Amino acid sequence: MKQKEKKDMIDLRIKTKNTPLVILIFFLISLGCKNNQEKSSYLKTFYVKNPKVNERNVGKIIFDSELDTIKTGEKDLKSTTLFLGKFKSIHTIKELEQMHQSLDTFGFIEKRNDTIYFDYEFDKLGTFYLDGYIEEKVFLDNYYKNGKSRLITNQIKISKKVKVIEK
Repeated sequence: MKQKEKKDMIDLRIKTKNTPLVILIFFLISLGCKNNQEKSSYLKTFYVKNPKVNERNVGKIIFDSELDTIKTGEKDLKSTTLFLGKFKSIHTIKELEQMHQSLDTFGFIEKRNDTIYFDYEFDKLGTFYLDGYIEEKVFLDNYYKNGKSRLITNQIKISKKVKVIEK
């Protein structure tokens, strides 16, 4: 063998020495990605019909609450809030939180609520997104031994493309 080929072989062996570590890292990353994909499966149905200009419509969202597994007592409270806006593009939850004042808010304070009805209306023709998020909160009264309460929050991103047509 030539000297250069021998040197390349040695380099290859050194590089493959860390292969189990690299495989482990990729495996852990893929597990993390899988969990993120499962989170979006909490949204079952986002029903809206393509609206006509200046016509009020009612939409419906059905979702599985990640917080339904939490056992609550008499004094505990669960709230579900839908923050929804009409946009030309999709935004992240963080961006939507910064635009909080321009979003419509639909809130419910109940023990269990997995269906949200909302109304929407557009004043222009074109393609838009009903874009927002569902925020669930569970307030556990006297959760800790010292009498303090605990607040658990979960957010589910939602977005639906709609085409506004003439009346």
